[in-house]
Amino acid sequence: MENIDQIKNRIKNKSSISNKNPKKENKYFKNFIFKFISVILIFLIGTFLVRSNVNFKNVIYNHVYNTHFSFASFKSLYNKYVGNILPFQNIFDTKKVFNEKLQYKSLSKYNKGVKLTLSENYAIPIIKGGIVIFSGEKDGIGKTVIIQQSDGIDVWYGNLANTTMKLYDYVDDNAIVGEAKNNELYMIFQKEGVEIDYKEVLK
Repeated sequence: MENIDQIKNRIKNKSSISNKNPKKENKYFKNFIFKFISVILIFLIGTFLVRSNVNFKNVIYNHVYNTHFSFASFKSLYNKYVGNILPFQNIFDTKKVFNEKLQYKSLSKYNKGVKLTLSENYAIPIIKGGIVIFSGEKDGIGKTVIIQQSDGIDVWYGNLANTTMKLYDYVDDNAIVGEAKNNELYMIFQKEGVEIDYKEVLK
């Protein structure tokens, strides 16, 4: 049997635990509302400016439609200054369990890029995080995933045997893109739609 002091302590502990959770939930809810309203205001202001100012409209169209717009860079800036719109996104302290750089046995020029010979059943880590802007079949290199890195470089991972990455996924550094067919990975590197030297990326 519990004595009166033990019962009081148990009730006190329960009440202190229950008091903590509403405060945290309230904080995250307020954070969510603030970010949600900020996004709506930015959207409304942008829409108003586009409709009322022809010059501003032309600037937006030229930047987004007529140039190679870096969505990955924009997302990085947004997360840096505004944060994730979901308030519970970073509650849990997650740690990376995979932190390997891309490794290969040999490298040779192939088409517009390079061909890497990999170890058998090698899980291919991406070079840098960003947004998946293509996931599907490409002529000459088969199943391909294109990731627009946060630095504006588009990296093609071709000749894949499998991948779990889908269009518009945001992937962190060192995520796994999949495995290559016959242990051969085809890669192409582009910036603003123009091929760049692989040495600028594969360091």
